[in-house]
Amino acid sequence: MPFLIEHVTEVVFTIVVVVLLGTGTLIGMAIARRQRRERYFQRIDQVRERFGPVATALISERIEYQRGLEALKSISGVDRMHMLEQLLVSKPAPPDQIPILRKACQDLGLVKLWQQEVSGQITPVALMSPQGILRRVSRLHFLVRAKAAENLGIIRHKESWPLLVKALDDSHADVQTVAARALAAIGEPASFPMLLNRLQRVVLDGSDHLSLRTMKSAAVSFPLKQADELLPLLAALNGRLRFQAVDILREMVEREAAREAEFQLDRQNLSPELTELFVTKLCFDENPDARARSALTLSYLLDLRATPALVTLLEDPQWFVRLHAVRSLAKRKFLSQADAIGKRLTDSQWMVREAAARTLMVFGRAGLDQLTRHFLETQDRYSREQVADEMQRAGLLPTLLFCSIWEPIPTPRSGPGSGNWQPGKPTSS
Repeated sequence: MPFLIEHVTEVVFTIVVVVLLGTGTLIGMAIARRQRRERYFQRIDQVRERFGPVATALISERIEYQRGLEALKSISGVDRMHMLEQLLVSKPAPPDQIPILRKACQDLGLVKLWQQEVSGQITPVALMSPQGILRRVSRLHFLVRAKAAENLGIIRHKESWPLLVKALDDSHADVQTVAARALAAIGEPASFPMLLNRLQRVVLDGSDHLSLRTMKSAAVSFPLKQADELLPLLAALNGRLRFQAVDILREMVEREAAREAEFQLDRQNLSPELTELFVTKLCFDENPDARARSALTLSYLLDLRATPALVTLLEDPQWFVRLHAVRSLAKRKFLSQADAIGKRLTDSQWMVREAAARTLMVFGRAGLDQLTRHFLETQDRYSREQVADEMQRAGLLPTLLFCSIWEPIPTPRSGPGSGNWQPGKPTSS
C-alpha cells in the first residue's frame, strides 16, 4: 500500500505523543523513586534516633540484655529486619563486643535470615524490604548473598561455616571473595581444610575467577596450630602448590614471632613431620620460590639441622633465595655464622649485599668489626659502598673514618679477636 503525503501529519503526531508519554513516564518514575528514597532515609533517621542508643547500650552491656532486646523487637514494618541490620552491623564492633552482638542477632532472627540469603533462598519478607529489587532481579541477587556472607563474618557465627564453604563455589566471584574473608574472620578449624582444597583448585585452574591472593589471605588468618593441614600441599608434586603452602606457613610463623620475643619452633607448636619436611626437602626444593620462603621458618626451628640448611641456602644459585636466607639469619643466635654471611658482602646482587650488611649489624660489636675489616680490606668498590651506606644509616660512619685514619688495616693477627685492634679507639704512639 503506497504511503500518501496526507498521512505525514498523523505519523508525526503519533511519534510526538509517544515521545512525550515516554518522557513523562520516565520523569514520573524518577520523582517516585526520589520520594521513595526520601521516605527510606527519613525512616532510617527516625529508627536510628529512637533505637540507636538502645542498640549501642545493648552491645556494650550498659543496659540489661533482655530489656534492650525487647526494645529492638518493638521495631515494626516490612523493613524491620533491614532496620535491625542497619542498627547492629552497619559499623564494625570492637572484638570484646562480638559475643553479645552475635547473641542479639540470633535472638532477633537476623542470623537465620542471613543464612537463607547466603544460600540463595528468597523469602516473602525479604521481597518487601527496601532492597527487594535486588532479590527480584536475578543479576543483582549476588549483592544480597555477598552482604549476608559479610554479616555472618562480622558477628563470627561459627555455625554458619558450612554455608560459607558452599558459597566459595557461588556463581559470582564477589560472593566467593566475601565468603573466603568471612571464613577467615570466623576461624573455624574445620573450615581450614576446605579453604586449602579451594586454594588448590585456584592454583591448578588458571581460569578460576576466585583470586589466589584472597584465598591465601584467608588461609594465613588461621593459627599456627592448624599448620598440619598443610602437609598434603607441602608434599604435592606441583611446585606452585608447595610454594603457596610454604609461604602460608611462613606468614603464620611470622605472625606468631611478632607476638613473642623469644619465639621458637619446637614440638609444642610444630609437628615433627613438618620439621622433617623443612630440614630435609623444602630447603632443597626444585622450586626456587619454595626454597626462598622456607628460610624464615628454618630460622625459627629448634633443630640442629636447621642452621646448616640455612647456610646451604646462602650459596643458592638464585639470588632471591640467598636474599631470603641472609635476612632470616638476622638473629643474634646465628652469630657463629657471621663469616658465612660476610661472604655475601661481595654478592653479585646489590640487594643481597645490602641484606648481608644489615644482618651483620644485628650482631652488635662482632658484626661491626667484621664490616669494618671487610670495608678496609676489600677491593670491591660496590661492596665497599654498600657497607658505607649501611654504616651511614646506622650513624657509624664517623667511627669507621676514625678507625681507618688512626689504626692499621686489621689482619688475621691484628683483627677484632687479637686484643690489639679496637675500632674507634686510636692506637698508642
